[in-house]
Amino acid sequence: MPELPEIETVKNTLKQVVLNKTILSVDVRYDKILKNKTKTEFETLLINQTIEDIKRRGKYLIFVLTDYYLISHLRMEGKFILEKNNDYSKHEHVVFHFSDSNLRYHDTRKFGTMHLYTRDVDIINEIPLSNVGPEPYEVTSEYLQEKFKKSHRPIKSTLLDQKIISGLGNIYVDEVLFMSKLNPLRDTSSLTLDDINNIITNSIIVLNKAIALGGTTIRSFSSGNHISGKFQNELLIHTKKICPTCNIEIKKIYVGGRGTYHCHICQKN
Repeated sequence: MPELPEIETVKNTLKQVVLNKTILSVDVRYDKILKNKTKTEFETLLINQTIEDIKRRGKYLIFVLTDYYLISHLRMEGKFILEKNNDYSKHEHVVFHFSDSNLRYHDTRKFGTMHLYTRDVDIINEIPLSNVGPEPYEVTSEYLQEKFKKSHRPIKSTLLDQKIISGLGNIYVDEVLFMSKLNPLRDTSSLTLDDINNIITNSIIVLNKAIALGGTTIRSFSSGNHISGKFQNELLIHTKKICPTCNIEIKKIYVGGRGTYHCHICQKN
């Protein structure tokens, strides 16, 4: 699933190619992607809307239009592709037509979502953004300490909870926990203030490096116009066989159903 660095890469890529373009028409080919508008409403309301800006909140893209906010979540396989031809694949479910090109939402699994709100609505307090917690760039140790002391889940599961802290997904949580020398099964409530500060610091380090490298490409992620990231070449623990610190074999376990890589020497519980 695309995580914060990948969504940031998609946002930056799209801004280079679709800003100030006006939507002449919209073709919704799979309307279950739309969550708060009907197919007819969505296609009608977006006519003559200009893309003024594109923002990001957690793993959500926010298209700022003339009169609306279009909030998009890519989920597992979603991606936006700008094309100039009219040859469509069966996986392109929403097409925004411009005068010289078209922007296609491509999603092989059809898990992605789109919400549409008018610009006078405070979208931070509306679904789906109302369920998105602060990003690692925004959290304080006091905030996380308050959240963590009430949780007896494994720290891996807690860091994946987008309501507590947003933008960290499976790959980056593995990296952050390794850098912080924390076992992914560690009880969240047992973390010290130093542990929490390490999580915040290392989250920012990992995310910044991943963003600079265009995200991580494992399996099928690519940003708009098929641009793939390079952070997978910098991974320390996720999908690796040998620990880069102690040279022992890296273990793969499952925490909350998620494949989790850790070193049982460097990340003692």
